[in-house]
Amino acid sequence: MEVAVKNYQKAFANIIRRKAVGPKGSRNLIKEDLDIIIPALQSEEVPLTTKAVFIASVIIQQKNNLEKDLLEAWHDWKDTVPATLSNFFFTDPDTGFSTILHKILHRKDLSAKEASSAITYLLDDEVPGYQKGVLLIGQRLKRETFVENKTFLQAFREAIDVEEVEVPLLIDLADPYDGFRRYPIYTPFIAATLASIGFPTYCHGLTEVAPKHGDTIHKVLKLAGKDPYKDSTSVVNDIENKSIRWGYIDQSIYFSDLHKQLGLRDKIIKRTFLATLEKLLHPLRTSEGANYMVAGYVHSHYRQELANLLEPQKSLDKVFVVKGMEGSTQIDFRKDSKPVLVRDGNRVEQDVDAVPIEYSQDEWDQQSSLAEYVLETGTAALQGEHNVAREILIHQVSQLVSGFGPILLADARDKVVNVIKSGRALRHWDKGCK
Repeated sequence: MEVAVKNYQKAFANIIRRKAVGPKGSRNLIKEDLDIIIPALQSEEVPLTTKAVFIASVIIQQKNNLEKDLLEAWHDWKDTVPATLSNFFFTDPDTGFSTILHKILHRKDLSAKEASSAITYLLDDEVPGYQKGVLLIGQRLKRETFVENKTFLQAFREAIDVEEVEVPLLIDLADPYDGFRRYPIYTPFIAATLASIGFPTYCHGLTEVAPKHGDTIHKVLKLAGKDPYKDSTSVVNDIENKSIRWGYIDQSIYFSDLHKQLGLRDKIIKRTFLATLEKLLHPLRTSEGANYMVAGYVHSHYRQELANLLEPQKSLDKVFVVKGMEGSTQIDFRKDSKPVLVRDGNRVEQDVDAVPIEYSQDEWDQQSSLAEYVLETGTAALQGEHNVAREILIHQVSQLVSGFGPILLADARDKVVNVIKSGRALRHWDKGCK
């Protein structure tokens, strides 16, 4: 058979992107795809995990006749797929984890106990990567239930190293770890500006992660000559230092077991529930004051889901759920929005009006590195330049300060303008994360 492309990995990945969308939006295979699928499943160039993800996507979702025939061939002719995968998919499960995975393959929801066990297996170095891949893609394709997501989140929270910070209040800016590619996200500058007006703040993340591989807080800090790998004790000391009051902690520091899965996530091709939950783990907390979190979403249904997940978390006193640019904590200034403040089991919907900030999407699109752009324009804004970054910082920080309350938006805006004009925000930025 003539192979349509030599690079099986790239072509195979494109098929997975079409096939493994979810219950809605996935596209069935066509005959021409077989020219890639058949040799790809035999190729050593394609990781076993990626093969497992593809097979799982065919098993779980609605099938056309071609896919039914393909599945029958895999089942009957063992040499059409690697022996390891043939034994896993087409024989009875023989371990606790494989039993859980076969339940997912049959589109059955997990109990809380099973979901908790699944996370234990996910973080276990002894468990094969292809099985972890089936868990992650399987949950995406059948769609996680609230019980599953709630249990996953709780299991992750119990697995991390939590550090206590002695400050009267602490804000957690829970940005997506996969970063940004369309808009400049100024989270580290927002953290420093909040700190300069008396709101100790931290952010967290990692270098980059699949499938988005966007620019991240980590990259901005690295470009600024700062240290994104500071140990937790040093980060705590920075936040407790009144002349700094902000920090960044990397996932590799506070949750090394999950950070080890970065290579695995690259092989899965598609976004999984890890991207939703890893930002919500709240690794730094004040024991003597109030703990606040800001969490962002893109699609409207996530507003309710985030509020539902975070409302029962006893470590959080207030949660501000916002419609953010690329799902970040940076409120989309271009549109009116309705953030939700979650407090003591109550939800208060707030109104945020769009603001007329003059920006150029073309300018942002033309940047070879948005991380470099964020660093350059964010620093210039704190140095006194009246640029777009300055307007975004003023809008964002004043909305957060007034959103958590009690302070009027106009008063909050005055505070932000004053710390920028006086150079106080710049001093906090310069001293932080060194």
